[in-house]
Amino acid sequence: MSAFRHPVVVVSHGPGPLWLLTPGYEGMNRHTLPARTLAELFPKLYPDDKNLPKRIFFVSAHFESERSGGFEISSSANPKMFYDYSGFPAETYQVEYPAKGDPAFAQKVKGSLEKNNIQAKLVDRGFDHGVFVPMLLIRPQADIPIASMSINSRLDNKAHFDVGKAISSFRNEDTLIFCSGQSTHNLRGVRDLNHPIVDWAAAFQNWIDDTFTSKSTLTYDQRAERTIKWQEAPGARLAHPTPDYFIPFVVAAGAGMDEKNPGAESFFGGWGAGHLTFANYAWGLPYKVNQVLRSKTLAFKKTPTSSWDLSSMRRKSWMA
Repeated sequence: MSAFRHPVVVVSHGPGPLWLLTPGYEGMNRHTLPARTLAELFPKLYPDDKNLPKRIFFVSAHFESERSGGFEISSSANPKMFYDYSGFPAETYQVEYPAKGDPAFAQKVKGSLEKNNIQAKLVDRGFDHGVFVPMLLIRPQADIPIASMSINSRLDNKAHFDVGKAISSFRNEDTLIFCSGQSTHNLRGVRDLNHPIVDWAAAFQNWIDDTFTSKSTLTYDQRAERTIKWQEAPGARLAHPTPDYFIPFVVAAGAGMDEKNPGAESFFGGWGAGHLTFANYAWGLPYKVNQVLRSKTLAFKKTPTSSWDLSSMRRKSWMA
């Protein structure tokens, strides 16, 4: 048992591997606000590298349970790279994130979930881009072992909130719980990079902030209920036609919300293509941090369109 209780973090991991690129893809590369926001995150969680976790327990939107009715946990000692995207520059298939796995911890998580009547299975799983893209920005040293757990889109939101609650105790065991998805994700919604923010995306992002952040006055029970019923939120069905990209936010909320202190700190990374929000949250920080103020990022383009019609929107290959 550690004297330091580690935070729970959920991030928007962006458009495939584009945040790893320096030249090209203007508006979607390493120099953009969303990528820089992630690159600056770890020092805010662990100033001067104090109280670093012994491991990171990762939940990625791109790790889905394939044949099990519950959750899969990677027990790989040396996870391989899983380039789960296509159509990108050759260099994006050569990146490496050589962090070790943690098989013993994976086994411990499996046992803990089963004691909570949650079905769990050990598998050999590498790092998908939901893991290695944010981690290359956040902790390029790759010096902290990572164990991963799947989501399961066949299970409901309550099951994912509950699995978050079940793993929250590991925060007291030198473990950072880190989730990766996307705060809005509608491939049909991709527009010009400088398109004004559409109203359904703005409505859903406002709902996320009202539900998660410490600025909200909602109680734990109110936040938990809203999180479990997130698909009823304004704009939710357009922000997420499929639930997979938001499920990590549900898991993170389950793991991060405390009844006495349910609010998270926001690290907002801005907007893209009129509908993409790059929102990131951290629960359980033992101190206040200098946040990337949402009001500053909204000032970029804050006039929503008057229509929610997606019929003319084009899908682009760089969104993964």
